[in-house]
Amino acid sequence: MAESQLINQEWVQPGNGTHRMFPSTSDIVDPASHTLGYALLRPDGQWAVMLINKDQESPHEVHVVFEDKAANQTSGFEGPVNVVRFGADQYRWNPSETAGSADPDGPPLMFVVQADRNSIYELPKASVTILRGKN
Repeated sequence: MAESQLINQEWVQPGNGTHRMFPSTSDIVDPASHTLGYALLRPDGQWAVMLINKDQESPHEVHVVFEDKAANQTSGFEGPVNVVRFGADQYRWNPSETAGSADPDGPPLMFVVQADRNSIYELPKASVTILRGKN
């Protein structure tokens, strides 16, 4: 439940508007060398970045940079950034022979930070974090 809420209500903007997805890179990768960040520009003009920390033991810090190669410019989030997170602090995994379940499968953690182009964001262990704001 919480994972679908993160994607369908927090990362993308609900409704019929057009979202533009952009490539992203990261120093943090999974064991198969996949980047664990996904950036899109929502119809409301906000950038939404979904960051996945698959590390079960350690948090990681990230610095988000938007790069416009055509204009040869970089920027970061500026002003209020909505942070929505679902991770190990929001649930305990109960394994079972069939599939397992999260308990509690409650709402994600939500808060707002004031950001600038140099802001650093923490990704707690075993978490999905959505950052949403303007650059």
